[in-house]
Amino acid sequence: MLRVLAERLARQGHAVLRLDFFGTGDSMGDDAQADLAGWQADVLTADAELRQRTGASRTIWMGLRLGATVALLAAYKAPEHLAGVVAWDPILDGRRYLAFLRERHVLSLEEAYSLLPRPSPRAMAADPACFVDEAIGFALPARLREQIEVITPDAWRWPEQAASVHVVCDCATADGQDVVGSAARAGRAPQWIDVRHGTDWTTDTADNSALVPTAVLLKLTALAGAIA
Repeated sequence: MLRVLAERLARQGHAVLRLDFFGTGDSMGDDAQADLAGWQADVLTADAELRQRTGASRTIWMGLRLGATVALLAAYKAPEHLAGVVAWDPILDGRRYLAFLRERHVLSLEEAYSLLPRPSPRAMAADPACFVDEAIGFALPARLREQIEVITPDAWRWPEQAASVHVVCDCATADGQDVVGSAARAGRAPQWIDVRHGTDWTTDTADNSALVPTAVLLKLTALAGAIA
């Protein structure tokens, strides 16, 4: 999704840099070293790298799901040249997000075996201490879990350092409702756009639908172009 978005923006003449956070993708480090504060620093480093390579005087940050949350948190420390943040389906309720990842992790284990072990993953999940340090094949270290858990809709504060903040969300979901409710309470509310897409971001299959939702892709590309 992010590669396709980057290519479309590049064709429009925008310089684009995609990054893997430390301990993810092709970046250095191990997923057991994942750290929300460190990822925010990664965003600032990527911003500086993009400006150095291109000579750009303004930048726009775009993020998806937890990456969108990281971008919004990093925007509190944003330099003056940050023109805007575009966040797609950010996570504003950390506890619910972790519970969702745990549920999907257990389901993936159930589906991975032709002959289920005993006790089954679903039975083991009755113990709240089980399946908390891994999510669908990726480590969830204690520090990262703690950092995510303290993110709540009621305590969320939208960054004012960025010139503009746009949120694209699916208001048919609980995460989308978090955005709407938080925006209503905010002193300086972000601009939010409701785009219904129904994408399951915990799977890498399209399930008879577009893996890259066209409506969201067009909206994100238009937003980035308008801010720039």
